Amino acid sequence: MPATSATSAAVPSARRACSRVCFLVACFLCAAVCTALFSAASPCLATRATLLIPSKPSIESSLAIVTAENPKEQEAAQTQANEVKTKAKPAKAAEPAPAARPGTAKAEQAALEPETVSQIVDAVNASILASIAPQQLKEEADLLIFGMEPFRYRGIAIDPPRIFTIYRFDRDAENPQRPARREDRLGDIEEIRYLNQKAWGANVGLNRPGLYQFVIETQPWWSPSEAGYARHIVKTMLPVYGEDWGWDIPLGLSHEIVPLARPFGLFAPALFTAKVLVNGKPAAHAPVKVFRINTEKSSVPTPWHEELELRTLADGSFSVVLNKAGWWCCAASRPGEPLKGPDGQPSPLQESTLFWLYVDAQGK
Repeated sequence: MPATSATSAAVPSARRACSRVCFLVACFLCAAVCTALFSAASPCLATRATLLIPSKPSIESSLAIVTAENPKEQEAAQTQANEVKTKAKPAKAAEPAPAARPGTAKAEQAALEPETVSQIVDAVNASILASIAPQQLKEEADLLIFGMEPFRYRGIAIDPPRIFTIYRFDRDAENPQRPARREDRLGDIEEIRYLNQKAWGANVGLNRPGLYQFVIETQPWWSPSEAGYARHIVKTMLPVYGEDWGWDIPLGLSHEIVPLARPFGLFAPALFTAKVLVNGKPAAHAPVKVFRINTEKSSVPTPWHEELELRTLADGSFSVVLNKAGWWCCAASRPGEPLKGPDGQPSPLQESTLFWLYVDAQGK
């Protein structure tokens, strides 16, 4: 009997010990799963962006007069300039001219030295040539078109865009509120490799000073996390030779972000303000995400630190402080027209408009 009692008493103890072990194992597994999920930063929170980034945030140079493209215009400009130069040359007198009284027109003319006259002639000549022949440039920029998870600096292979358009603004154009030139340049895009992924690039020639705006629209892609499709309309700007007219003028896209603060020439930290338009009208209370390409691959305490998220005001505007140097993106999203899914049924479309801008570090 004593042996039986001891055995009976040992059974509950063994059960309790087993329960504790199972509980500890369950806690360990739960902690491991949570750690794995946290370290992965929850894939549904990872922002996918489409890059549209020029090789330089701006192109600066001293302006130089270049002759006209049309030889006849060039000849006419030179003839007109020569006539002005001939009329401006002071006549050679056989004898010294009598001194002119101070304050008279002859005194003012006599005060002009030959070097001064030559400078005036050159200025007039340059003005005539500039008015007849706009300045010609031989500049170029490379554009990178790429899919990426910006915070992780991880590349995503993407298909070529379905639209690639270049707009150039000129304050001296007949209607400066509209682009002076618009070009569809989809044929200039070539496949390249970036971060070991398929990417796209374009070499763009810049033959006039101005503010260049680049726009692409991606092909829709299936997004498992959204259980539907996604599409990006992406825009960026490139000021060339000090021209900045047009940065606050909408392009008339179906969905776009229009700056209310100049989006270049910025030092970190910089306050940036913009507005979101849908078919030309302000998008009130639209969700906006703001993020930076984390080239340093720095870590953050939580996934929420990877980007900023906000809502536009009633007039479609939003403001954000860009606190570090580098390429930043503002992305506003809205539901689009459903597309036919893999099963043949209509699937939701999430459309985002992205705007890329560069912020410099202080002291550089």
